[in-house]
Amino acid sequence: MLKRLIPLFCCLAVAAAAQAFAAEHAPGEYSFRLPKGTPSSKFQALIIQASKRHGLDRALVQAVMEVESGADPSAVSPKGAQGLMQIMPKTGKDLHLADPLNPESNIDAGSRYLKAQLAAFGDVRLALAAYNAGPEAVRKFGGIPPYPETQRYVEAVANRFIRLKTGGDLKAFVKQVLEEK
Repeated sequence: MLKRLIPLFCCLAVAAAAQAFAAEHAPGEYSFRLPKGTPSSKFQALIIQASKRHGLDRALVQAVMEVESGADPSAVSPKGAQGLMQIMPKTGKDLHLADPLNPESNIDAGSRYLKAQLAAFGDVRLALAAYNAGPEAVRKFGGIPPYPETQRYVEAVANRFIRLKTGGDLKAFVKQVLEEK
């Protein structure tokens, strides 16, 4: 019974954090809205493939991708991050990413990097903070760095993850978890 309740408690904690985030931030301040005509479903096969290969939850990889790039494979941030998973050039070199704008390569590299952060920190929120601000920043501050961008990022990914996992219906998801045997 306790094993069935752990995912429920995790989801409720993330949901509470997401609600607090929404109350404190203006709509669109850190958006994961997809550009018209660029549905993330276009990349579902690649997300599923990378998720299975690296032992990650598909919804987590998709949430990171949508928040990072809005599912735009040609996205380049002002800081130089590239592609769907917004890989920085140095990180791309470390991951042997030859073409950061290739959706398959980028999703795979981003998934490998996310998996490495999960292994290093053992906590999804810290792994997301490391993905965004770098693992050095998470170590330096002993948690999520006090950077507003990183704090918004972690909450935006968590919120999107919950929506993907619950289909937008948290009550139905909680009921499903409680009823599982």
